[in-house]
Amino acid sequence: MIKIAVTGGIACGKTTVGLLFEEDGVAVCDADDLARAAMTQGTDVYERVRSEFGENVVCRGGELNRELLGALVFADEAAREKLNSIVHPVVRSAWENWLGERRGMTGGAAVIVPLLFEAGFSYGWDAVICVTCSEDVQLERLQQRGLSSDEAVGRVAAQLPNAEKQKMSDFVIVNNGTKGLLKRQALKVLGRILEK
Repeated sequence: MIKIAVTGGIACGKTTVGLLFEEDGVAVCDADDLARAAMTQGTDVYERVRSEFGENVVCRGGELNRELLGALVFADEAAREKLNSIVHPVVRSAWENWLGERRGMTGGAAVIVPLLFEAGFSYGWDAVICVTCSEDVQLERLQQRGLSSDEAVGRVAAQLPNAEKQKMSDFVIVNNGTKGLLKRQALKVLGRILEK
């Protein structure tokens, strides 16, 4: 099994690349999905986040208010580091278990890890792919998701610059254009990785 990490800045198209890989027969795991599962009501992570950030980040139904929590941690680096210190180890353990369950299979297994470099998780992969786009495109996509211009700028600024992620990656996919162009790039990169 070839272990592939897919990373890149917010709103660059990592999830779309993951879907394209799945369509091509690659098993894909998304660290964001693992984080959501880890933070559901009743989990240890949920209790630690609730204890650390208070009742104001809990919705009426008891689940964490992810939008409010996101706004809070993207505006406060110390809070973001605290949240990451609670969530990241659990998420890493979950994707390592996921990869372990696929040991011995042929082909590739990809894990989408947005903060791969920021969290120090860039080792142990057979290939690291950075999905990137221009900052203008990132900001436009984030505003289409409902963020204000200032919020979008803050989210982009909170992450390692795309140019830095590109330098540390084995392959780069640029997602400034159409989905068709993205698909051609993604499958070309995937083919090169699986040919190794």
